[in-house]
Amino acid sequence: MSTLDGIVLKACDRRVLTRFLGLALLAAGLARAQDSPSIPRPQGQPGSISNLEEPDSPEADLANAGPSVFGQAKSVLAQRDGKLIDLRFYGEITGVYDSALVPATSPANGQPAAVPDYGLESGAGIIASRRWRHARLSLEYKEKFRQYARDVTFNGSDQFLDLVYEQLLRRHLMLRVKQIAGTSTVANGEFSYLALANTDAFAVPANELFDSRTYYAESRVDALWQTNSRLTFELGGDGFVVRRQYSGLAGLNGYSTRAGVAYRLTQRQTIGATFQHTSFDFQRVFGDARLQTATVAYAVALSKTTDFRLQLGGTRVSSSGLTQVTLDPSVAAVLGQSTAIVTFSGLQYAPIADVRLVRRFAHSSLNVAFTRDISPGNGVYLTSRRTAASAGYTFAGARRWTGALNAGYSRLSSLASNLPPYTNFQAGAGITYRLAGEAYAELRYDYRHYSTQDLSLKMDSNRVSLGVAFSPGAAPLAIW
Repeated sequence: MSTLDGIVLKACDRRVLTRFLGLALLAAGLARAQDSPSIPRPQGQPGSISNLEEPDSPEADLANAGPSVFGQAKSVLAQRDGKLIDLRFYGEITGVYDSALVPATSPANGQPAAVPDYGLESGAGIIASRRWRHARLSLEYKEKFRQYARDVTFNGSDQFLDLVYEQLLRRHLMLRVKQIAGTSTVANGEFSYLALANTDAFAVPANELFDSRTYYAESRVDALWQTNSRLTFELGGDGFVVRRQYSGLAGLNGYSTRAGVAYRLTQRQTIGATFQHTSFDFQRVFGDARLQTATVAYAVALSKTTDFRLQLGGTRVSSSGLTQVTLDPSVAAVLGQSTAIVTFSGLQYAPIADVRLVRRFAHSSLNVAFTRDISPGNGVYLTSRRTAASAGYTFAGARRWTGALNAGYSRLSSLASNLPPYTNFQAGAGITYRLAGEAYAELRYDYRHYSTQDLSLKMDSNRVSLGVAFSPGAAPLAIW
């Protein structure tokens, strides 16, 4: 990379950081500046589409729609310990060690070169939520700046923004706007779990092969119309974009539109159906895909603190791209090569499944999920069948400490090439301990293993971070 390229990339990082931080602080400022008093949080029905209104207000009808079958209706951001966080800032400084950083360069003998390194990270974040009589705002923003001792290739900042705003436009009509945006470099660690927690977000990068700079953003708008106390319709759409710095990895442009209906059987049970059209348009490589997906769903509030949702269906995938074929021996003798790259187009059908269980305790929360769907891949694997499972537990009930456990597995099977299946396993744990006043000690460990079925690619990575954090507030700090 030339000196000029390095200056340009650093300038881009600073501009991205400034914009994200500005947006986060602006949203928090708007939340504080509102004149409307914040109402007490109603209990409502567990897993309801929205609990925006007082139970005795005429606008509360939409809040009583029963458990939601719309996956986008649930949001666990700003809910680290089973309860919503009104407003929490934090800053941190940690030392970090990575056992296997993989640069985005041409691998030797088919195996990427992994290098260990250590360095210093500094970060900041905000977790916040605010309710008004007819609206709700939830915000999560985190940023980390990394400086390694040996290799400056991996230096830079990781950032993530998740912003959700809900507005009751009329008595039975609600608008929801959601924005996800971020940039990341290291594929192991707490930022990698964002993809496991957002399987319905196409832009959030998952299963990255290299520790390389990736930018992503996804904007979503949904309208929910409740015709009566039982029947609700949803219309929505989103656009998404992914850009990877390494020229050998594909980027992504795409959009999705959807329509759904939900019918409340009882106060605790809801059934529904959705239809969705999705488009993937890959950048830097020849390839695209069009998906038509139909699903049926069932959601039930098993108790006041436990929600369960099951979604089943199928998708029709029309894709095109490049693939490698073996040449006829006589043709190979003339050309001097045994394989060739050709274009293809195909039509395939695949099952869809999504199972989720959420359990909220007094000072903790548990999330378990299983998903089988179609993914835009990771820049090497493009349109792929994805099977993913994840579990996460957070605890923030003690006077001085909080903890978090995460684990996830995913498998990609390419629909557009002859690549062998790719598997990825990640697990991590972290604790924070209040030292005194607003100061905390932090410790986190993350492990990642990924490989292809033929073992032409196999990699293990360990990441350890230890440091201090600062956050005002009486409750223990729960960063994860």
